[in-house]
Amino acid sequence: MHAANDFIWLTAGRLTAAKDYPNLLRAFAHLHCEETRSQLWIAGESNSRMSKTLEILAEQLHLGSSVQRLGLRDDMPALLDAADAFVLSSAWEGMPLVVGEAMAMEKPVVATDVGGVRELAGDVGHVVPPGNPQALAAAMLRVMHTPQDQLQTIGNTARERIRRHFDINIKADVWAALYSRLLGVR
Repeated sequence: MHAANDFIWLTAGRLTAAKDYPNLLRAFAHLHCEETRSQLWIAGESNSRMSKTLEILAEQLHLGSSVQRLGLRDDMPALLDAADAFVLSSAWEGMPLVVGEAMAMEKPVVATDVGGVRELAGDVGHVVPPGNPQALAAAMLRVMHTPQDQLQTIGNTARERIRRHFDINIKADVWAALYSRLLGVR
């Protein structure tokens, strides 16, 4: 992996149809035409069929070394720290924890409007329709064209949103208070 002065987009997840990496590669190809000093890092467990599909598509889109498949990783905090922003291109999801992890690491997030993404991102992230590479690329470009001080503010707000609304200790206290109230315990 080499970043130099490139803007680094990170995505993470298994290489499966649900994650819709072809959509992401098409979006990144649009973006890369305008912002050649950009890279896309894809972390996640792969299968040979999807890997081959993505390899062929990246070649057809002339993405070359700007797309790095990192494989299964156990150093996500370090990867998030190295990245400038996080992107999720899923066609469907449950509650994508990696979006919350990216927000907790103060990264701007662009994600498709699937599963619990909107609930996690709130008004902090850029949420776009699934299966629309043009919308995904446009949102990614908006992030890239945002001044650094504003990106830092967005990152701080994202972290605070995750801490306030999704911290396990806070949620446990809320549930404990609810049970106490229902059981009439003081």
